[in-house]
Amino acid sequence: MSAAGPKLRLWLWGLVAFAVVIAITYAVSAPDNVTLGIVDHQSAGSAARVDQIQAQWSAAGRRPLAIVAMLGDLVFIGIYGWGSWIAGRSFMALGGLLRIIGALVAIAAMIFLLTDYTETLLQLFQLLRDEGSDRLAGIAATVRPIKTVAWIVTFLGVIAALAIRRFAPSSA
Repeated sequence: MSAAGPKLRLWLWGLVAFAVVIAITYAVSAPDNVTLGIVDHQSAGSAARVDQIQAQWSAAGRRPLAIVAMLGDLVFIGIYGWGSWIAGRSFMALGGLLRIIGALVAIAAMIFLLTDYTETLLQLFQLLRDEGSDRLAGIAATVRPIKTVAWIVTFLGVIAALAIRRFAPSSA
C-alpha cells in the first residue's frame, strides 16, 4: 500500500493569486509621479508615513487601485495560506524527513495566515479611513518580517519536500 501524493492544488492556485496581486501592486506605483508603493505602506511604521504614501496615491488617482490590491491580497493570503497548510499536512502523512518538513510548512502556514492577515487588514483599514494610525502602522510593520519569513518557509519547504520525494531513494 503506497501513501497518497502531496496535495498541492490549492498551494499552486495560491501562487497564481500571488502573481496577480504582485501585478496589481506594481501597477499602483507605475506612474512616474508615484514613488511609494504597497511595500512602503506595509513597512511605514508611522501615521505620518502612511499619510504621505496615501496622499501620493490619491494625487495620482491610484487610491482605488491600492484598495483593489489590498483586497486581492486578502484573497491571496487565504488561498495560499490554506493551500500551504494542506500541502504541509499532506507531506506529513508521507513520513520520514517529509513528515518533519511538512510539519514546518504547516506551522509556517498558520503563522503566515495570522501575520499577513493582520498586516493587510490594518493597512486596508488605514487606507479606507484615509488616515494613518501610529498604532496600526506600527503593528503592520512589526508583523511584516515575520510573515515574510513564514512565506519563505512555506514556499521553500514545499519545493524541498517535492525535491526530496522525487530524488530520494525509495524505501521498500
